[in-house]
Amino acid sequence: MTSSDPSATIASITKKQENIAVVIGVTFALTLCIYFFTYAMLVDKGYSGGLWLMGISSILMLLILIYLKPVSFFLTRLWLGRKPAYREAIAAMTAGTAADN
Repeated sequence: MTSSDPSATIASITKKQENIAVVIGVTFALTLCIYFFTYAMLVDKGYSGGLWLMGISSILMLLILIYLKPVSFFLTRLWLGRKPAYREAIAAMTAGTAADN
């Protein structure tokens, strides 16, 4: 990326943020489906530690899904923030401006 074309840089950052959001969403959705189908097994076997783990982690996953845009932007900043071509563009962006473009 050249610094002379900021729209291409912003488009690249936005695409990376969207891809990270999709990966997070799909991973959490599959995990929550697995939790749904294994809940009864854990109850039958009496694994209370597993039930606590599932309950706490599902609440955390739900909160991350509610705030998916800022979380994906934070991970995008971690991923691309140290690259010189993206540093200036990412410093000027917020989670709302990255997803709106």
